[in-house]
Amino acid sequence: MVSKMIYAKSDGTTLKQHINDCLIIWKQLQNSIPKLTNIFGDNDFWLLLFISVYLHDFGKGHKEFQKYLAGENNNWFGQRHELYSIPFVDKLNIQEQQRLLVKRTIIGHHKDYEILQSKYYKDKNLLEFEFEYKFKDRGFQHHPEEFLYNLQSSLDIKSLKILIDEFDILSKKYGFQNINMNNKVVLSNQQHPYETIIKRIKQYPIDTIDYWQNLLLWGGLKICDHYGSAGITQIPALSQKHFEFIYKMRQKLQTKGKDLFYHQKVCMKQNKNCLLIAPTGSGKTEAAIGWLQNQLTLNQGHAFYILPFTASINAMHKRLIENMDPLTKNGLSDFIGIQHGKLSQYLATYYENTPILKRNIEIKKLREQYKRLAHPLKVITPFQILKYCYGVKGFELGITQLAGAKLIFDEIHAYDPSTFAQILVMLKFLISHLHCNVMVMTATLPYFMLRKLQKVLDVVTPVQPELDFLNKNPRHYVKIIDGEIYSILNEIDNIILQNKRIIIVCNTVQRAQKIYESILQQCSIDKDEINMIHSRYIAKDRFHNEKKAFDKKTKILIGTQAIEVSLDIDYDIMFTEPAPLDALLQRFGRINRKGLNPPCPVYICRNGGPYDSYIYPQSVVNRTISVLEKIEFIYESQVQNMLDTVYPDWEPEQKQEFHLTLKTFQASLQSLQPYTANKENENEFYEKFTGIQVLPAFFFNDYKQCLEQFDYIRAEELLVTIHKGMYFKLKNNPQGSQIEIKTIDIFNKDNSIKRNYVVVAKCKYNKEIGMTDEYQEILDNPFL
Repeated sequence: MVSKMIYAKSDGTTLKQHINDCLIIWKQLQNSIPKLTNIFGDNDFWLLLFISVYLHDFGKGHKEFQKYLAGENNNWFGQRHELYSIPFVDKLNIQEQQRLLVKRTIIGHHKDYEILQSKYYKDKNLLEFEFEYKFKDRGFQHHPEEFLYNLQSSLDIKSLKILIDEFDILSKKYGFQNINMNNKVVLSNQQHPYETIIKRIKQYPIDTIDYWQNLLLWGGLKICDHYGSAGITQIPALSQKHFEFIYKMRQKLQTKGKDLFYHQKVCMKQNKNCLLIAPTGSGKTEAAIGWLQNQLTLNQGHAFYILPFTASINAMHKRLIENMDPLTKNGLSDFIGIQHGKLSQYLATYYENTPILKRNIEIKKLREQYKRLAHPLKVITPFQILKYCYGVKGFELGITQLAGAKLIFDEIHAYDPSTFAQILVMLKFLISHLHCNVMVMTATLPYFMLRKLQKVLDVVTPVQPELDFLNKNPRHYVKIIDGEIYSILNEIDNIILQNKRIIIVCNTVQRAQKIYESILQQCSIDKDEINMIHSRYIAKDRFHNEKKAFDKKTKILIGTQAIEVSLDIDYDIMFTEPAPLDALLQRFGRINRKGLNPPCPVYICRNGGPYDSYIYPQSVVNRTISVLEKIEFIYESQVQNMLDTVYPDWEPEQKQEFHLTLKTFQASLQSLQPYTANKENENEFYEKFTGIQVLPAFFFNDYKQCLEQFDYIRAEELLVTIHKGMYFKLKNNPQGSQIEIKTIDIFNKDNSIKRNYVVVAKCKYNKEIGMTDEYQEILDNPFL
């Protein structure tokens, strides 16, 4: 009898081809994540993963499943093909404990055990009852889920025989001897895997070898299966050529009689965890990439550059590509990836002149590539790693790919106590269990927080610049001025006449918008010479304003905290509302950034806005003003003492929040188990840390039109993210709610209706100042 072709997918991919695709990834993982063997604690990891990959879909040889894939009438009834792969594991010449591990992995490679338990809890009596009342009258001889019957009558062993023979050939090719699968596969007397495996799954303490063997083999199989199914044939790796820019930078400095800074050279020689404390503009990024280069010469692993904000991630992604992969096409690299919540908007900037359909296809493809973490270096937020510690869908893939990873945490000072607590717990987990190497960088972090980081990183002495560097000419002249930010309006014209460029920083968007309008009304400046950056712009306007911030024609830049972290800009003078010292120091870093000019003035208003207390603890702001009143120039050597004066510890509420988060997150991490149900989905996870996306009323018709054209990416670009506090302020407005949930019904190409929901903010919007609090009715014109 001629063997039939066994298919793995409905698109015509054969089982043999799918196995080969997965084995390509299996082979490359050995080079890209070599630490898996050490963490697994058994040199047979790659053998067991090879077996798992090869056998994981053998159950697709079920005749009814093949009919299901072909779209033919079938009696599959939603069974799980994984179960029918299990008998083949018993035919291998490996230890019994290893067989059990492979079986667990194969059974869990699609559905978690909780789902499988709910599906296959049926005992013999229940199956007989269902058979009598559901299947017997329809001509069935047995219940479709009767496991032994299916094995003996429905599994196409003759067709699987080719793959069984090839298993023996391939196993020897890859150096695995004496594990031959018996030519005769005996399928009698097999118990249902529910009884032998699913029902008997155990809880494993996180510090045991059993825990990591089950988790990593499970994650390893999913990586191979997902990557193989996606058609990925190459897992790129960073090589020395990607670090040549550091060598060239050093050569260029030496021609001028200079060299890298001391702290940069120390970081680049570190072969362990590193903590760098250095001021803004001191070359921390180059120090970190040099540190990464040294780590990768010791052993390979995925690398992550971690930043707190979307804008700084976008800027760093472009910067790393320019330095490390300058010959890449379209500004997008196979080696340097990016991942954050607004990725589609960022990628859309590379396809501005591309037709909608083609653009959306390309962006969707890129999103999937970036999401899979296949790039050897990715620029991300910490939440992209934290989500795995919370057990979101796919956490086992993420944790497995983090084995031996190299992590660079930049701007560590930017996180609130709760997020900082989670990062500490996560770092301890990654270092202790996954053998990760970590570099943390900061310019402004109080000593009590530094101590916590030193303990987790096991760093005795942080790397710091030499004293001569810290005592060099100061970049900033500090002056406290009485009154609020509006009191500076009389100074603006005089400063502009001196050809000086000004940054004005407010603590709230509303104050920034008000001072923008006041300057246009009262000062001698054209609209194209003033610019504003904050969080309440749609994507197109935000990108435009960020680009304009670098334009020398821009004489005044107004903004909020977004200026602290997102832009590598250099202006001459700053006026700012009062804020905690660390936030102010970050703001000051945008003035005289490289220190090439004499000290530039930074003016801090003594009084802030009426809502500042919702943003910053007033006691911290008061201590900041008190410290700054006593100095004239900011010397970098004095910054740490200033910070420790302002921050002897967290405020009581912050301290309580830190310790509560620390305790609950540690418990959550301890409860994470292999093969278990996901604790929460990814959207629920991100809702904890992000604001709420709303559609300004002005754009309602544009949004609807985008949906009608199936241009979901452009539709997403019209949304604005606001804090939950502002959302409820608008929603509960006594004059009438400014929040409305609108439904938009769109006819699909098959004439079915897709119902879309959007949260509309009834607020005015214009491209210069963004979304305001002022009321505007929804512009819903059905004829537009």
